Amino acid sequence: MTGISRYNRALISLEQAWQRESGKSNLWYNQGDVLANLGRYEEALACFEKAVEVQPNDYAAWVFHAVVLLHLNRYQEAVTSCNKALEIQPKDAQAWIFRGAALHRLGRYAEAYDSYDKALGNSDPSGWRKNLSKLMGWVMGNG
Repeated sequence: MTGISRYNRALISLEQAWQRESGKSNLWYNQGDVLANLGRYEEALACFEKAVEVQPNDYAAWVFHAVVLLHLNRYQEAVTSCNKALEIQPKDAQAWIFRGAALHRLGRYAEAYDSYDKALGNSDPSGWRKNLSKLMGWVMGNG
């Protein structure tokens, strides 16, 4: 069975579940997951928006919301979604990674690297910053 047909079958199962319980955030999340894996990002985004509306403290839904926004090249909104996830779960590595990816696409590299450091659990600045400081000192004649 191909991945696409597996996702299509999952989508049919979810649609049947909708007939029973449409107000549950996990159904919105699961449908968004399936749609995202099918490359149907606009539809997936609508599902994740509904999931976080129904359950605003679902940090995983906020993270996946951000992932879909990244696929849609809506980077600032992806940062906002990651920030919401991090308000709920401050140490979630995936939220930090996707926040870093969105910031990187926005050209905000220092903030992106801060996010990557936090995803790795590093409290000290990255080695790249230490090396950059040494290089800048050398270039400026202070090293």
